[in-house]
Amino acid sequence: MARRARAGRADARRRHMAIVDLLDRQGALSVAALAHEFQCSPATIRRDLEALSREGVPLQHHHGSVSLVRTDLATQWEAGRIAEYAAKEAIAQLVVEAIPPATTVGLNGGTTTLLIARALVKAGKPVRVVTNALNIAYELAVKGMDVVMVGGAVRLPNFESTGPLALATLTDMHVDWGILGAEGADPVFGFSTTSEDEAAVAQAFRACSDHIVMAVDHTKLGKKAIFRLLPWAEANYLVSNLGVAVRLAWLGEPRHQGHGAGWWVLHE
Repeated sequence: MARRARAGRADARRRHMAIVDLLDRQGALSVAALAHEFQCSPATIRRDLEALSREGVPLQHHHGSVSLVRTDLATQWEAGRIAEYAAKEAIAQLVVEAIPPATTVGLNGGTTTLLIARALVKAGKPVRVVTNALNIAYELAVKGMDVVMVGGAVRLPNFESTGPLALATLTDMHVDWGILGAEGADPVFGFSTTSEDEAAVAQAFRACSDHIVMAVDHTKLGKKAIFRLLPWAEANYLVSNLGVAVRLAWLGEPRHQGHGAGWWVLHE
């Protein structure tokens, strides 16, 4: 009996270490995802997380997800993707499924577009990516993806290059599918952001792209940030998550849907 108890404690300790390693590598994960990964019950994972907290491992819980708490800037930015994480992953999955292969894809900075970049890698989609986000360019490059980095002055915390050099770079480029995140999406004011420089880069992506896809989770719908990123009429498609019928009533029915997200045609 004592031997079995010691073995059980050893198994739990190995699982604790594996949980910390997984959170370190992947950022935020839900209890359900951890339970699936370690083939145990959600209750067991919750006990594991409580044990880790008692041992001094800094954990942050938000909307059903858990992540390690860090003090470095890069990880603080990464922790931002916890908010609406499942929705953003669903949006990323649908976007990647819809984008044709052998095309050039533009991505601005942000948590949703970062997850789209990761979904492109996971799907092995043969596309070339043009981005002004350093973290997106890095993650794609180390995975062997074809990526072009837009130059310019770097803004924190989204690690985006902006300014005259970024705008001049995009002027001389062609993109098939510009995929942009935003902080607000209102049918009257349009798509918006809190950064004037980031809005200018988005407008440059619009000018060099054949199609514009706006990827925003449902918390952005009906909201207006201070700077207009694009007028509503200049976006071709909107991808957002379902389950929010009241907020999506003015969009009508999505043309494509799956994985908890929908794809609406705004203008073709």
